[in-house]
Amino acid sequence: MSSRVCKNCGCTDIDVDAARGDAVCTGCGSVLEDNIIVSEVQFVEGAGGISSAVGQFVSSECSGKTPSLGEGFYTSVGKESRAQTLQNGKRQIHNLGVQLQLNKHCLDTAFNFFKMAVSKHLTRGRKMTHVIAACLYLVCRTEGTPHMLLDLSDLLQVNVYVLGKTFLLLARELCINAPAIDPCLYIPRFAHLLEFGDKNHEVSMTALRLVQRMKRDWMHTGRRPSGLCGAALLVASRMHDFRRTIKEVIRVVKVCESTLRKRLTEFEDTPTSQLTIDEFMKIDLEQECDPPSFTAGQRKVKIQQLEQELAKKLDEVEGEISSYQDEIENELESSRPKPKGIYASYAKNGSEDNTSSILAEEDDDEDLEAAANHLNKDFYSELANDTSKGICYEHTVKPLPIESLLGPLPTAASLGITDSIKECIAINEQEKSDNAGDGELDLNGIDDNEIDRYILNEKEA
Repeated sequence: MSSRVCKNCGCTDIDVDAARGDAVCTGCGSVLEDNIIVSEVQFVEGAGGISSAVGQFVSSECSGKTPSLGEGFYTSVGKESRAQTLQNGKRQIHNLGVQLQLNKHCLDTAFNFFKMAVSKHLTRGRKMTHVIAACLYLVCRTEGTPHMLLDLSDLLQVNVYVLGKTFLLLARELCINAPAIDPCLYIPRFAHLLEFGDKNHEVSMTALRLVQRMKRDWMHTGRRPSGLCGAALLVASRMHDFRRTIKEVIRVVKVCESTLRKRLTEFEDTPTSQLTIDEFMKIDLEQECDPPSFTAGQRKVKIQQLEQELAKKLDEVEGEISSYQDEIENELESSRPKPKGIYASYAKNGSEDNTSSILAEEDDDEDLEAAANHLNKDFYSELANDTSKGICYEHTVKPLPIESLLGPLPTAASLGITDSIKECIAINEQEKSDNAGDGELDLNGIDDNEIDRYILNEKEA
């Protein structure tokens, strides 16, 4: 029995069963409470004198499905999977944070980010080391510490682009706006690694001034800060009489040589590069340059316009040259003396169209045989006249065969028409034999009426 009152019927007779953990109204039978949690701890002595806890502890971070037992109690159930994940994550965050020399506040913030990632199931399908590194870098970005993603990549021996992909995913899913990195944060760190000695502070301040000038000229937008820092430190070291090579700077800032040279070239195009050292340290130019990418785009557009203008001018010049050539040819034709007399006909024949020559070549093939026969006849007739006049020749000249002039002529066998010719000859002979008779008409199959129709009557005649 209990002092509770049923909300449905108002009955005070409530049956509470501690074994089942529920409370039931005996009046209406409604279940008032289910899975009652007992706040007290009881112990039961089992076999062998081993004490065990009665009941279970519910963690504040537990979802309620699989409650865990407290530490120090002999139970057969282990820790919850999420609790183990959080504990392992906290330990790895602490280890990496110590290597990066992060303070406790940054480590706690990174662990909070990790718990948020676990609660949103962002660790599924990803390695825990990648997620932890992304959480630490997210803290470095939000807190403004001089750490790069390459530092975490070197510690974990993981591709930097894989870590960057995980970092972008966490920042998007957790709705955390990571601010852009200020290149000035890395100047003291890189200057210390380049070992400038007593002038470390002076070189750092000069490099910071150069970086600020680059930022005003829009050189930092869309670029990695390490490239700007490397260019600024290289120029600052030369300004303070330190002979630092490009390879030494590259080894510290971890960029390629082409990137560093490109930053130097972009800085060379700004008005600040035309100042002397004293003017640079004293004068702050108010003029701001356009971003290098915008300037490069305008330069490409101008080059294209110049190429188009040059192409148009070349076309005009070529047209003028062709017109001048036509005029020169016309002048030469007009100034050339015209042939007179019999030479005029040759000039006229030489200016005929090519079509007449082509037609003449086609006719030559047909008339070649006839011309050869005609020449042979003329030759033999002249020879006969000379003989009649008393002129004797020692050797009788035979007429030249046409094969010597035209080559071997085609035969029926070479043309493959021997059988066709034989068939035609046989058909002609058969027709001749059929037509050969006594001259009488063949009236077989014709009756008298048909013959009368063939004969003309008096009117038709």
